[in-house]
Amino acid sequence: MTRTIDWRNAAAVFGGGAVGGVLRYGLSLGLADTTTLMGTTVVNLLGSFGLAFLTAATLHRWPLADWVSLALGTGLIGGFTTFSTLMLSVGLGIAAGRWAVVAVLVVNLLGGLAAAALGRRLGVGGRA
Repeated sequence: MTRTIDWRNAAAVFGGGAVGGVLRYGLSLGLADTTTLMGTTVVNLLGSFGLAFLTAATLHRWPLADWVSLALGTGLIGGFTTFSTLMLSVGLGIAAGRWAVVAVLVVNLLGGLAAAALGRRLGVGGRA
C-alpha cells in the first residue's frame, strides 16, 4: 500500500513545531536554565499536561480537524517539549558527578505523569 503525503497536515506539523520550538527557547532563556534544568522541567510538565488535555478534549468535547490536532499536538507541543535535552543534560550531569540531576529526572517523569493525568481529567470535563 502506498501512502501519499497530505501537505496540509505536514505544513500544520511544521508550523506548530516551529512555534513550539521558539516558545521552548524563550522559556529557557527567561528562566536562565543553564545548571538547574528548571526550564527543561517546566517545559516537559507543561507539555505533558497540554498533550493529555488536548487529546482528551478533542476526543470527548471539542472535535478538531485532523490538521488542527496535528498542528497543536504533534507540532506545537512536540516542538515545545524536550525529552532529548533532558536525557542529555542528566547524562552529562551524572558524568560530571552531579548526582542531584537524578532528582530532576524523577521530577520530570513522575511530574509529567501527574500533569498528564490532570490534563486528561480536565480535558474530558472533570470526569475520570
